[in-house]
Amino acid sequence: MPELWDKAYKSFLTKNPKRIIGVCLPPRSDHYFYTCGIEISSVLYSEIGEGTTVHTFPAQRYVVFKHTGPATMIPNTYGKLWDTFDSNGYKIKPGAPEIEIVNSDMAGQEQSPLYEMEIWIPVESSLNAK
Repeated sequence: MPELWDKAYKSFLTKNPKRIIGVCLPPRSDHYFYTCGIEISSVLYSEIGEGTTVHTFPAQRYVVFKHTGPATMIPNTYGKLWDTFDSNGYKIKPGAPEIEIVNSDMAGQEQSPLYEMEIWIPVESSLNAK
């Protein structure tokens, strides 16, 4: 994934996005589809570059977690996230995307202890959730 994000930073920053978004389907699995891109409000198909795809997702309820620290520590954040997630009774909504959001000003700062990103986990209603 680091190579994908590096390529994304180089490609997307010329478009001046506020944030770069990673998408994982299905979440919390050893076998998943992962891509990253930028959020857009409309599409001009004639302007989409070769190798670019467009994905749309319906509105969804998420639990949002924050990762702070070097990108190499993201797996540790996910471990803590799942412990918190499970202990609070949330249930992942099957088929909904997990989202990672990085502000574009974090590009090139992946090894900094100040690096930040959000991790959005799709949830379905649960009577046991706190």
